Amino acid sequence: MKVFIVEDAPQTRQELVELFAAVEGLEVVGHAGSVREAIAGIEATAPQAVTLDISLPDGSGIEVLKHIHKHGWNVFVVVLTGNLYEALQAKCQQLGAAAVLDKLNGLAPAAEALLAGRLGSSEKPLEKYFPL
Repeated sequence: MKVFIVEDAPQTRQELVELFAAVEGLEVVGHAGSVREAIAGIEATAPQAVTLDISLPDGSGIEVLKHIHKHGWNVFVVVLTGNLYEALQAKCQQLGAAAVLDKLNGLAPAAEALLAGRLGSSEKPLEKYFPL
């Protein structure tokens, strides 16, 4: 699964790159640290999946999610945020995100969610990635 990472914190972005590189079946095809870079990068690389930070220096990851949704791109989106709250989860689900995760609990669940989506696994239903 080709994955594009949207994360403004360089250290977290690098941790995600390293985490996904170590997981068979995941390939990082690009990364971005802003809304503008994310939209351009996703358009250029046509990934199958995106990990999406919500807080970005030039706006919100919600803008990226809206862009993906508006264009009807078939992209599996895993939202990562350090500020998880119910309204955000609902908005992300409405816009087609497959999972919303609290990155303060670690980044490994992002790889799990991507693999669950890639495999379409019924033994790991994606509902577990919406912890309401």
